[in-house]
Amino acid sequence: MSETDNDHAVLRWPTAQARQQACASLCAHIADGFSLESYPDADRKTIRYYAEQFPEDFLAEKLEEAARRGLLEWEQIGKAGARGELSKFNASAWSLNMKNRAGWRDRSEVEAFGILGGPDEIQKIDTLKPRSSHEIALGVMALLTQEDSTKE
Repeated sequence: MSETDNDHAVLRWPTAQARQQACASLCAHIADGFSLESYPDADRKTIRYYAEQFPEDFLAEKLEEAARRGLLEWEQIGKAGARGELSKFNASAWSLNMKNRAGWRDRSEVEAFGILGGPDEIQKIDTLKPRSSHEIALGVMALLTQEDSTKE
């Protein structure tokens, strides 16, 4: 951040009371399920500056709690949608939202059931996956041509 950015950021909320009000407003915004990027009073860079420069006014615990509450808001939407309690609920859109918002991802059956210990074992089992008919045909052709070449 340049000096002019710092001056601008400091002037935005110059007092501890103003900063604490800004933090409360930001926390309410996030707890309602909205992202930091959509906060209308400041951008991510400004919020980060204040959180670093004024940790006593932008308490990490409050920001973390707000993030958990916001995630809870979205999970409650998903739960209600899955129960059929929300008309026009779009499970695919909700799932994509959660993948982007909360870092969710699809897991393979091996990961989901915890059968193998780690990534190395998962790579090993990859060789045992069912093959397509095209891959099988190529393998059979390789075996057949290998047999023919050894007979000659």
